[in-house]
Amino acid sequence: MRSEKEMMDIIMNKALSDERIRAVTMEGSRANPNAVHDSYSDFDISYYVTDIREFTGDKSWINELGDILIAQFPTDWYSHPYDYGSRDPFAFLIQFADGSRIDLTLADVTNISQEAENKEPRIVLLNKDNFPSLLPLRTEDAFFLRPPEEKEFLDTCNEFRWLSLYISKGVCREELYYAKHAYDVLIMPMFLKMLNWRIGTEHGFRVTTGSSCKYLKRYLSTEEMERFQGIFPDGRYENICRCLFLIYDYFHESAGRVAGHFQFYYDRMEIQRVRQFLEDRFHEKGFFI
Repeated sequence: MRSEKEMMDIIMNKALSDERIRAVTMEGSRANPNAVHDSYSDFDISYYVTDIREFTGDKSWINELGDILIAQFPTDWYSHPYDYGSRDPFAFLIQFADGSRIDLTLADVTNISQEAENKEPRIVLLNKDNFPSLLPLRTEDAFFLRPPEEKEFLDTCNEFRWLSLYISKGVCREELYYAKHAYDVLIMPMFLKMLNWRIGTEHGFRVTTGSSCKYLKRYLSTEEMERFQGIFPDGRYENICRCLFLIYDYFHESAGRVAGHFQFYYDRMEIQRVRQFLEDRFHEKGFFI
């Protein structure tokens, strides 16, 4: 794998040698001093160019950056084709064979004034024309957890309990992916939202758990991290049942603390009744928790 210096030299040499590239910034984890920095960290780079159409019409120039294993162009997807006659931003996600990765965004300089609104961490690596809108940003305030309004809190609690019924139905019918989808894809975001709110109350909402909550372990004790790891079921119906009650109780412990912090309404009766309903439904099908 190429070193960080080697990658930065390649990125900057391309920008310096091509007059069409007028500015370069770095975003993402490498621009955030509080993020994880290791060999898996992408290089999130933006090139600001004089005419983006000269770079999107023929993409072969990206091969100058290294031996490409696979690339993806998410701004030109089957569901939302890119207008190659436009000056809209364009993204190149590039995985190199040596393990390095660049997530490269091209932006047309005609739209560069919009960068003044950016609030996410950014390092300005090159600014040939001294664009005033390209300012370095080191704060991660834009990523901090946000406190909920009471309506969002109540709706999240309601959605969690409602989705728990979907899981039980899928288990009792032995519809494996229906149950797993409801657990992994539908109910888990509700759980993580509540857990994040609880962490926020403990840290004054001046922290971030990162994309996909990847920094959770920074804010959970060793014991609680083990508890968190224990709520993910495998494909056995008995284990899905067991984990459903683990996540159900875990969610409501966090919800109780969030409600107490903000003095929100908290429906303990509904919590108990739904839990009992789940127990009874599983017992009827021979699942004993």
